[in-house]
Amino acid sequence: MDGMRDLDVASASKTAPPIRLVGLLVAQLCVYSTLSALCFTCPLYLLDRSGSSTLYGAVAAIAFIPGVLATPVGGVLADREGHRSVLAALGIVLMIATMLFVPMKRSLPLAAVVAVLLCVQYAVQSILKPILQIETLRIAGREKVERSTALVSQMTMVSNILGPVVGTAVYGCFGIDALCAIAAVAFAMSSLLFWAALKQNVPSEVTGDSSARMACQSDFLSAIRYLLQNTSLLAVILLAAVLNLALVGLTIGAPVIVTRHLGMQSSRVGIIEAAMGLGGLAGGGLVGIWPNRFSFDGIHRHVVMICLGVIPIFVALLCGAHMLVLATLAVGSAWVMVWASIASVEIVAFVQRTAPTELCGKVLSVVYMALSCATPIGQLAYGFAYDRWTPTVVFAAMLMVLVLTTALFYRLKSRSQQTM
Repeated sequence: MDGMRDLDVASASKTAPPIRLVGLLVAQLCVYSTLSALCFTCPLYLLDRSGSSTLYGAVAAIAFIPGVLATPVGGVLADREGHRSVLAALGIVLMIATMLFVPMKRSLPLAAVVAVLLCVQYAVQSILKPILQIETLRIAGREKVERSTALVSQMTMVSNILGPVVGTAVYGCFGIDALCAIAAVAFAMSSLLFWAALKQNVPSEVTGDSSARMACQSDFLSAIRYLLQNTSLLAVILLAAVLNLALVGLTIGAPVIVTRHLGMQSSRVGIIEAAMGLGGLAGGGLVGIWPNRFSFDGIHRHVVMICLGVIPIFVALLCGAHMLVLATLAVGSAWVMVWASIASVEIVAFVQRTAPTELCGKVLSVVYMALSCATPIGQLAYGFAYDRWTPTVVFAAMLMVLVLTTALFYRLKSRSQQTM
């Protein structure tokens, strides 16, 4: 009887982690898809009501700031216990903010209300990201770091595809109020899923008093000191930011090329967006299925493959045939996002393997902060470049940056092998 009881306990311990992991991934998909839908649709609602693209851009820029500022908080919380309570509480915060949006937009300036809602959403998303990455790794096991990172990446990619499609469909058919009601229910469900999927741990020590804020600041500074002492890891983070900055030229360039330089309908941009989303999803899926076939040692080869996706687009832009440019842009963008997703997974996995366990979440938050800061810098730079020069010149410059990034990644790998 004791042997049977031990066997039951062993089988339960083997089946519990997969069940918990599935629950956590479903919760991630639920909250990320809903956030993606609202972050895409609420600015669109503001643009429809105001008709001002300047106001639209200003609100988007303001909403970006809390997301960057909240990233260190997410890193500190990720390295503490009490993830179950934190994630459930964040779901409730999102639910309340979404419910308040409907009455507030009727009595207050719409731009201010949309800005506040987006600020809350981006801040919560920045806190969620490192916590979910660490918790997924904790359930899957540190020996499956690539697979767990790929799973989180895939959930993000699926959400970025599913959220805007569902959000615009509901908004177009039933209006923003109906979308907010559905979103509030989805956030409540994600909160319950987080509570059910995760084990109860000791609550986090981070509270609102001054001593807790000092502890939070000290924790994050310890991660900064660690990175300054580990120059190779810091170099990887900086190169990842440069790579992200370079690839912004593709996401910014797609609508500019299709609408302004090809003179096609804006609906054609959706083809490029779908191709990029599917490419990113495929890249994360490849790492998840064959984690042993990809490693950080081949990161320079991944960037080379990205370059091989940009080159056909550059050649097609030189030729000037409209349909050829559109087809090449779609296929090339999908190819680029496959390898960009693989590179992103390997970089995050490398950081998780290299950083100490007690600093892993905070170091990850530095990575996400660097990537977040690179995106608006790239948007500003490429927006100015596309207004000043032709897409051919811009893509040539992008290709030069990617080639330089490849060389730097290769040199970093060679130097690390020499020191070992």
